[in-house]
Amino acid sequence: MMFTVIDNPSTAPSSAFLAPRTAEVGDALALLVNRQFHVCGVNMREESGLIQVNAGGAFLVGEDAPKYAPQIRRANPNLPVIIEPRALRTHWATDDEPFQGGGNDSTFQLSLEAELDWQRMDSDLAITPTGQIRKNDSAALKAALREANKLDRTDVLFAVPAAAGWLSEPHLTKQLIAVINRSRHPVLLTFSDSNNPVGSMLRARAYRQIFQEATVPVLAYRADLVGFDALAHGAIASAIGSYPSLRRLTPVGGRGSSIDREDMSPHMMIADMLRIVRSTHMRRQWFPAVTPIHCFCSVCRGEALDRLHGDERERRVGHDHNVVSIDHLYSPYIDLDESGRRALWARQTAGALDTYPQLESHIGRPLKVDNILEKVWATPS
Repeated sequence: MMFTVIDNPSTAPSSAFLAPRTAEVGDALALLVNRQFHVCGVNMREESGLIQVNAGGAFLVGEDAPKYAPQIRRANPNLPVIIEPRALRTHWATDDEPFQGGGNDSTFQLSLEAELDWQRMDSDLAITPTGQIRKNDSAALKAALREANKLDRTDVLFAVPAAAGWLSEPHLTKQLIAVINRSRHPVLLTFSDSNNPVGSMLRARAYRQIFQEATVPVLAYRADLVGFDALAHGAIASAIGSYPSLRRLTPVGGRGSSIDREDMSPHMMIADMLRIVRSTHMRRQWFPAVTPIHCFCSVCRGEALDRLHGDERERRVGHDHNVVSIDHLYSPYIDLDESGRRALWARQTAGALDTYPQLESHIGRPLKVDNILEKVWATPS
């Protein structure tokens, strides 16, 4: 058991990620298979050292990523390291300019091939520098596909950073799937929104549909735990962030929203519940009068899950907990085919539902079950 109070046996970590493996540098398909990726931001140097190198990898995000990538690679020589292009965060795709070259610096322009070669200097794979694609901007989406399909190389991911609105209307989701299925390259799919882009049942079902109907390999990028639902329904892999702004793209020029900007305590992953909860919420709402859940991961080592506050040091401890928790949750998926992964996900979601009455009995009051867990993830397609 990883926690006191609650137990979901289907989320127990396995030792499958201990088999030795080196990074398949420059081979996108080989590198993506049987790995759980992490999106690493301000704490990238510390977090990268926690990732299971034999079945994991790191996407480095932000202006400091090119600076720190060589240091991270030296410290973790078998860990796949991939740098996210700046364009995904700063550029709106258009029909005339679906990509933004210039490496990680928009002050100079490179050809697409040169941009990808520049990325590969410190990155095990290259990513097309696709700008964010506005809802219903099919011209920009198709222009990005057209240019990406001209590339004759095995080391590239075709990035599709789409506005969350593509998930809100069935005809747009179908159009997105059609474009994805015409890609020559594995697709890195992510969505932008100031809040959780897959935070409604409508969008969660549409998100699942994309992976079910995709006929090319698709990576669920900058995801939260919905990445596991994607994995169970056809995604080649997922990449999950340790804190909220890494689990989505913020629209160009915007900023992410927060329910309480004064509360900066970390959001803690509770794998048995398939839920991510702010430490403060647990302390104030769940455990004001009873013993809190204790966690036995390699970061917490038996300490209370609600112990962390909002200073930077404690926030980083919470993010480290999330990194190791994601790897533990992923470990039993290694070497399973799609039907095996779907069956495992069904057991994990059923077990997560069972943790609610366990926790309710402990705290002495009812808890609301998340609609996406109950009505999407735990519901067969």
